[in-house]
Amino acid sequence: MTTGQCLCAAVRFSLSVEPRFFYRCHCSLCRKQTGVGFNLATLVNARDFRWDAGQDLINSWVKPSGYRNDFCAQCGSTVPNPLRESPYVWIPLGLLDEDLSMECVGDFCVDDAMSWDTQRSTRSYHGAVESLAFLLQKLRLNPD
Repeated sequence: MTTGQCLCAAVRFSLSVEPRFFYRCHCSLCRKQTGVGFNLATLVNARDFRWDAGQDLINSWVKPSGYRNDFCAQCGSTVPNPLRESPYVWIPLGLLDEDLSMECVGDFCVDDAMSWDTQRSTRSYHGAVESLAFLLQKLRLNPD
């Protein structure tokens, strides 16, 4: 069983399957929904999805076009939502508790990606940011 939860853990769900594939979407809606350059998500059959807690805390925002964002009313995390008129549930990968072995099947809306979305750092850090001062220095905001 695969489990997931929002940032505050009030909204929890489980999957009776282990997703093997995911996609990235770089469209402006997905960028604004996540606050980053793209959205990482997968779809599962609705029969393989179950809410475990917090379903009453989910709010929805829907554009006239039908684009929908469901989120936890307590912490604001985007949470899974059923795809309209289909037997599938959309799952944001960042909510999953387990580190699954998954393969990306494609990047979508790359023509809508921001120019900085393709840039990669020449330096990688494997742990957490060591301090605010360290981050400020890297962002060239620290006078030192």
